Amino acid sequence: MPEKPILVYPSLAATVGLEEAVLLATLSDMVSTQEGQWNNGFNWHMLSLKSLSEALPFWQSRDFQRVTTSMREKGILIIASTGFNDNDTFKFAFNEKSVRQQQAKPTQTLHNTREDRPEGGKNFIADHWQPDDTTLAQLAQLSVPSEFALEQVPEFVTYWRERGEAHRSWGQKFINHTIQRWRSYEVRQHRRSKATPIYSNWTPSEECMNELLSKNLPREFILDQIGEFIQFWQATEEKHLSWDTKFIQRVLSLWADREAKKNIATQEYKIHENWQPSEDALDVMTVKSGIPRGFIDDAIPEFIIYWKDKGLATTTWNSLFIKHVRLQWHRYQHSSNNTVEPQPISPQWQPSEDVYDILRMANIDAEFARALVPEFVLYWRDSNQIHNSWNTRFIRHAKKTWAQRHQLLAYNAPNSQETKSTRDMSLEELLTDRTWAE
Repeated sequence: MPEKPILVYPSLAATVGLEEAVLLATLSDMVSTQEGQWNNGFNWHMLSLKSLSEALPFWQSRDFQRVTTSMREKGILIIASTGFNDNDTFKFAFNEKSVRQQQAKPTQTLHNTREDRPEGGKNFIADHWQPDDTTLAQLAQLSVPSEFALEQVPEFVTYWRERGEAHRSWGQKFINHTIQRWRSYEVRQHRRSKATPIYSNWTPSEECMNELLSKNLPREFILDQIGEFIQFWQATEEKHLSWDTKFIQRVLSLWADREAKKNIATQEYKIHENWQPSEDALDVMTVKSGIPRGFIDDAIPEFIIYWKDKGLATTTWNSLFIKHVRLQWHRYQHSSNNTVEPQPISPQWQPSEDVYDILRMANIDAEFARALVPEFVLYWRDSNQIHNSWNTRFIRHAKKTWAQRHQLLAYNAPNSQETKSTRDMSLEELLTDRTWAE
């Protein structure tokens, strides 16, 4: 259904204010059918806040409070009620003489604006509040440009609307707010004018070095950070007032990270199922010792199983692992009985004693290994494949099966959602699975 329009006279709005004129027109319309109660020469009316909110849904309680206070101070309304709450009623009377005077002088502008209230009168700030010319002129006398002042209005209004406070002069409040922002702006501009880019030959000052040295940072560590520091800030093309300050912050941050890592590295801990040798340890074994990565990966599960059972806590897991792998590799090389020509596996094939020695070094039970031989021979006999060393094949198979038996298949296949028991796997799955060699 179409809503009833609010009739506002432009000349009245120019005289008393737009909000005041809107409320005056609404009140007049709402009490037009009421007789009211005469008392002391005025006709008093009563309206509920709920009915006012329905008639003017774009206003909140504090807006009604603000506008009615303004109309009372201007002599347009006589108000008998005190604040606006959900259950309050608004008791008022029109000051007929004042209203007629305002309508008779449509071109006269009242001096009682939001910025110039009578002494003792407080008011809430309006959503569309703007500083008047007098306020902007006072700011201009303090060298604050009008453009800058007007840019501060939205933040100023939002802040005080959220605070819900009433004040006598919003113009003075705005002047104080804007001066503070202008001073901060001038400080930032001054710093920017003094800021410089970092140059390739930049070095920290003596005061900067002394500051870092006083915090017990090694001189060598400090000097090592200069090159990277310069490269980083040259890439950003930023300017700063003090590169010494930036350098101190950067070096202290790097030193704190280094100390934190050192503390973690010096803490003893027990080995866990997801343990991995460090990159440095892998380099020692693959590059310096020439051990294939696949052989190293094969040794991880058995190493974890053994030391988990021991329950040892130490900081030297990498050193223990290197020693373990090197010893196994030495025995493995001497046990490999490779023939010149590849050959199929014989029906009576048995692993050599060296194979069992190697498996014992990996903490794999010999009886467990012997139990794997019949199925191993049967599978490779059926496959009709030929290989240079069946001992090597069997060692890999035994290690893989042992790891699976101890629920560590997930280590070699980190993306798998479920770990199979060897009892649930076929011989073909066990013997053809080569994830350990990837």
